[in-house]
Amino acid sequence: MRERVLAIVNLIAQYVLGAEDTPISEQELMTELMSVGFEADEIHDAFSWMETIALRPQSESAIVTPLMDLPTYRVFSNQEQLKLTTEARGFLVKVRTMGLLSDEAQEEIIDRALRSAEDPINEQEIKLITILTLLSRSSNLWLREINCFLESDWNRIYH
Repeated sequence: MRERVLAIVNLIAQYVLGAEDTPISEQELMTELMSVGFEADEIHDAFSWMETIALRPQSESAIVTPLMDLPTYRVFSNQEQLKLTTEARGFLVKVRTMGLLSDEAQEEIIDRALRSAEDPINEQEIKLITILTLLSRSSNLWLREINCFLESDWNRIYH
């Protein structure tokens, strides 16, 4: 079920990012998701999960500053290594090294991932958590990067 909820979150993010001119209502989104085979409970769980992540309080020091000068390198604990796949950790290292996340934002993403994980978090799931974290801070500031994450288009981030 977790995979289906994350698939719904992915589709919702794509709908939201694609609805620049005409925003889509929650009811229209529910109807669309149900028409492709998702259950109402799954859709509700996805919305609840997104709301929980978006509404978590953030400290003032956790504001994302794009393109920081000197990225730090983080060592993942044993628990983090068990809960985050190698690919998920690699993704976080990559976006942090590129200067797209502050240390505080990276810690917030890892914390959210560990709290929501029963099974190990894979790369696609950590991308969604990263996107939701960035969206909860400032959707306009990170729209281009979010699209690049979803499409795994790393070249476009540099240009």
